[in-house]
Amino acid sequence: MKTARIVDWLNATLDVHSFDDVSNNGVQISSSRKEISSVAFAVDASVRAVEAAAEKGAGMLVVHHGISWGGGIRMIEGGVYGVVKAAVMADIALYACHLPLDAHPVLGNNARLLKELHLVKSARAFRYRSSEIGFVAKATARTQKALDSFAAAAGVEGVRVKAGSLVGVCSGGAGDFAEEAKRLGCEVYITGEANWGDVIAAENCGMRMLCLGHYATEVWGVRSLSEAMKKSLKVETIDLTKEL
Repeated sequence: MKTARIVDWLNATLDVHSFDDVSNNGVQISSSRKEISSVAFAVDASVRAVEAAAEKGAGMLVVHHGISWGGGIRMIEGGVYGVVKAAVMADIALYACHLPLDAHPVLGNNARLLKELHLVKSARAFRYRSSEIGFVAKATARTQKALDSFAAAAGVEGVRVKAGSLVGVCSGGAGDFAEEAKRLGCEVYITGEANWGDVIAAENCGMRMLCLGHYATEVWGVRSLSEAMKKSLKVETIDLTKEL
């Protein structure tokens, strides 16, 4: 399939150009390939991810966390050099989608977390820059068991959640929204990770915050996007999230 068609589909599906983001979303490393037969998906643009994609014959790697942020890459050295070198040597394009993949109402990290945690009747919340990327939703009778499983996998102490109570969800490093979750009436706030100041702020306002791991809360978007691309474009997709 033509590389340009895949890029156009990603741009349109994720509406990447409508987000004010710290990430430079879209194609961050080009390749010479006009056509590719498979696309790999991972959370992070790492050397391991690029090499795994190349080993499996992918012509493009789609990630949540790319290598170009803010004003772009000023110097190609260190870790950035490693990724660029690996991608260029394998002639693999790198496509990154940060906030668009957090916020997508169906395929996004947070939308999928709601589904995995059996949370219902959601409303958008937690604005980052110009976009609300998370949700407030109601717990169901199945939420507690799912939450216990997530907490056990993360190696953290779980919390009790009553069916019908409000739960705030925002993936990644979003600990700074804990106080907002409290103001919105949430009984529990779920995120990936928080800095120490956010932990103390949550404690001080009485918000029970559960940090399930940055990576663990952000595998869902790339997995959903991989499934959607395969279904829509009939192209082979490779999910690397379970092996990296």
